[in-house]
Amino acid sequence: MANTSVSYTGNGSTTNYSFTFEYLKEAEVKVTLDGTATTAFTFANATTLSFTTAPGSGVAIRIYRDTDVAAAKATFFAGSAIKAEDLNDNFTQTRFAVE
Repeated sequence: MANTSVSYTGNGSTTNYSFTFEYLKEAEVKVTLDGTATTAFTFANATTLSFTTAPGSGVAIRIYRDTDVAAAKATFFAGSAIKAEDLNDNFTQTRFAVE
């Protein structure tokens, strides 16, 4: 199974933490500090988060993906063209949810 999270331990000075899992949109990437959700970070690049303030020494950091499956990425209608990109996006969304 794919790795959909990564864990670190804060040291009080490091603000950037990387992760290797794929995601469809940035809003799917979530973080907890000692089990409490936080939004005090930005994306330094596609695979690195930068915290506003460095997590304290000994703080458990968990970066993970939470894919929304409430609605399909693409919806198909009778008589409309079906694009491979839309099928791929729906498949990826489903795969991420299963992982």
